[in-house]
Amino acid sequence: MHSWRRKYLSWFLVSVMLTALLPGASLASDQSSISMDQAIQTVKQTFTVPPAYTSFSSGYNKEQNSQSWSLNWNDPAGNGGNFSAQVDAVSGEIISMNCWRPETQPHSRIPSISLSDAQKMGSELLQRLIPSRFSSLMLIPDNQLVSLTSFGSSNYSIRWQRMYNNIPVIGEGANMEISANDGQVLNYNLNWTNLDMPSPTGVISPAVARQSFISEGIIQLEYVLPYRSGPLVVQAQQTPMLAYRLDHPSQGILDAFSGKPFVPANDHWLGGGGGGFEAMSMTSKNMAMDQAAQPLTPQEQAEIEQTSNLLSQEEAASIIAKWIDIPNNLSLRSANLEQDWRDPQLRIWNLNWSSSRSSNSKQSSHLYGRVNALTGELVGFNLNLPSSDSKSATMTQEAAQTLADSFLKKLSEQRFSQLKLDQARSDQYNQRYISSGVNQSSWHFNYLRTVNGISFPANGANIIVDRASQKITSYNLNWIDKEFPSAQGVLGIDRANDLYLQAAPLTLSYSILYNGGGGLSEMHLIYQPQNQSGQAYFSMIDAHSGEKLDEQGKPVSQNEGVHVFNDIAGNFAEKEISILGQAGLMGEYGDSFHPDENISLLVLLRTMLNSASGIDNTRDLSDSEVMKRAFELGWIKENLAPESEVNRALLSQLIVRSLDLEYLARRPEIYQLPYQDAYLLGDDLKGYAALSFGLDIIKGDGINFDAGHLVSRAEAAFALVRSLGAKT
Repeated sequence: MHSWRRKYLSWFLVSVMLTALLPGASLASDQSSISMDQAIQTVKQTFTVPPAYTSFSSGYNKEQNSQSWSLNWNDPAGNGGNFSAQVDAVSGEIISMNCWRPETQPHSRIPSISLSDAQKMGSELLQRLIPSRFSSLMLIPDNQLVSLTSFGSSNYSIRWQRMYNNIPVIGEGANMEISANDGQVLNYNLNWTNLDMPSPTGVISPAVARQSFISEGIIQLEYVLPYRSGPLVVQAQQTPMLAYRLDHPSQGILDAFSGKPFVPANDHWLGGGGGGFEAMSMTSKNMAMDQAAQPLTPQEQAEIEQTSNLLSQEEAASIIAKWIDIPNNLSLRSANLEQDWRDPQLRIWNLNWSSSRSSNSKQSSHLYGRVNALTGELVGFNLNLPSSDSKSATMTQEAAQTLADSFLKKLSEQRFSQLKLDQARSDQYNQRYISSGVNQSSWHFNYLRTVNGISFPANGANIIVDRASQKITSYNLNWIDKEFPSAQGVLGIDRANDLYLQAAPLTLSYSILYNGGGGLSEMHLIYQPQNQSGQAYFSMIDAHSGEKLDEQGKPVSQNEGVHVFNDIAGNFAEKEISILGQAGLMGEYGDSFHPDENISLLVLLRTMLNSASGIDNTRDLSDSEVMKRAFELGWIKENLAPESEVNRALLSQLIVRSLDLEYLARRPEIYQLPYQDAYLLGDDLKGYAALSFGLDIIKGDGINFDAGHLVSRAEAAFALVRSLGAKT
């Protein structure tokens, strides 16, 4: 009996220790139907785990509607590299995989796998990975570009949309990353929830949804100030423009049954969709006097003159004290004068008061204020107040708004006349702070600026009123002085809605409504504007021209994306032209390539720059900037007209220079040329012709080099792609 008890106690202690060490394994053994061994076998039978990755670890994950094994293989030698996968612990399906291996040698710049081949490979793999779900997935057509640059490998991102009742489920489906060089699957992920799906019976038609979308005024005519990245001076040059934008608390989402704008309540949300003017020390003063004075540039002199008229720190502090009762336990800790990022001509004093750590915690502990250093206008403050009994927070929203309005009027009657309360967003913001059983501590008010009766959302004011103290605890003004264009001749709201919904039609979709309060998530049916597949994303519509614009206010180029040319079948350079089209290059004629047309120097140089630096870094270069960049790179040595045609001699020089091989081309005596007209080539050209021949880039006409031959677009494409292989 004692022996049995000892054995039982030993077994119990071992079990407790194993449970403490391996909580995931304990949980999995009780609730999953797929063991770790089965999960490992499933992964290794589907993917090739690099043999060098012998360090293995695992984990077990359980969420609201899912259980999964996490499996990880690493290289113990510390050379980098990782292979990981997740397996559904109930169905046994692989739901994610990621393979990363450090590059040990240069990759090929020319893709070996086409997008269509990669999509086919991905679909075949999905059928093996998730056979029970594959029929519910739809391949999303994509016009993604491949990169021809020498930095970073080029991969295809392939996506499948989950469908239910032939309706897309936003944010759910599968995605895969496949190498364009060797077809290896580098990453795979399945996003799929097991929520109850509401029946679409009774949803409104797209036509009814469209009418509701229009009647609710979801698209608005607004002044927009595009933000352009770069130095402050670049942003300062931007002026407001008129555009039609989607501007509504619903973000354009409609309930599919009622057609009303869908605005999630409370904490729910839908898925998918130190100063620079302090005196110098005596030491630094003496040092400055000992040195000869240096002449000031006009820009430096202008800055000195401008800042000499600004308010002092003390004056800025007194202005803040005029509007705010600064608690006596706060001391000024820091102050700095800086340029406003929206307007370099604007200078702002930023002053910060705080209490000592030993100060009474029931008093204010922080005050931050901002003052226009030229005009003395208060542009913002934030006052930290001690927490109070929620029962004392009794101020109504109406009384708080009256206080906010009165404060804005006192600050500037003129500016207040241009402000209007954004009731919808103010209410939405306040509701998010109301939780069941908790009394809201403050009221939030958002005011928008209007110009010529048109909203300018980039400008306005925000105010927070504390309900217990009945004081304004936060105020921030955003205001610029710019010329605003006239609204005369704008398209009109009806035409704007037509254009917007043509580009982003209202689409019936399933979308998850998440409950941030910890409650269960629910699936909803909605209508939402969605960009058409394969089309460049746009943010707004130009109010005068109707042109689609991006978030920076620039026209969305119709030439962006992959080009599938319709006039290259059977051409000797069909493969090379297709590769350039896949990279989004040489799309001057849209879907046509014009292979027999002579290429211009500008087009050739732009294509070379795009392939060398990446199209995202060069697409916005002007013609003159392209020519300048080519000159700086040493590709062209003399002033040439951008529209000039390119002969074979110049093409060979451009290619060799782009390969950084010109130092070899300058040794003509070491080459023998196979061309019958080699004797006609001068020493200044012989090396270029020999190198381009030896690298299998330019072969002339097979007999002669014919230096004066004008190069066609097809010949240029052939030579350029061949040169990419030489750069590997």
